[in-house]
Amino acid sequence: MPKSVTFDREKVINDVMELFWKKGYNGTSMQDLVDVTGLNRSSFYNSFGDKFSLFQEALKAYEKQQNETLNSFFGKAQTPKESIISLFKGVSDDIRSGNQKGCMYTSCTAELGGENQQVHDLLVVNKDKVVDSFEILIKKAQEQGEISQSKNPHALALMLFTCMQGIRVTSIIEPDMDGVIEEILEVL
Repeated sequence: MPKSVTFDREKVINDVMELFWKKGYNGTSMQDLVDVTGLNRSSFYNSFGDKFSLFQEALKAYEKQQNETLNSFFGKAQTPKESIISLFKGVSDDIRSGNQKGCMYTSCTAELGGENQQVHDLLVVNKDKVVDSFEILIKKAQEQGEISQSKNPHALALMLFTCMQGIRVTSIIEPDMDGVIEEILEVL
């Protein structure tokens, strides 16, 4: 009779996500994973396969967390432009409160995006989702007269995505991003 799983898989995935977020894929050793999961190596391999499979699960958990964050900011605002502003101000507040870990996806892009096709594809899908969300909001804001019709919605959406990634990376070494965020929002 096979052994039953006796650990909280979701908690383990979230703990591992935090570890990969902090140390990166290459910087995280098998011993680090064994330590954070509390599983012995045999149980680890039986439960998750290998390090890369667990990393993919951690990236999916991060994506879910980020989607929930985006939706919460986009859902609170009264207008499309306010949704975008709310998100950037929320990121600023998060940084000011001491969360200067950067973005796991951005770190992953720099570390593995050009080396591993599976990771690359996952990162592209995430980028496309976020850019599409921004583009929808920009088009709605243009229809409502909040953003000039002369601006290219896709280019502006990609710029916002790029700025968001840059803010998260820069916040690791510079926590005062308020002026930068205000300048970005002026583009709208």
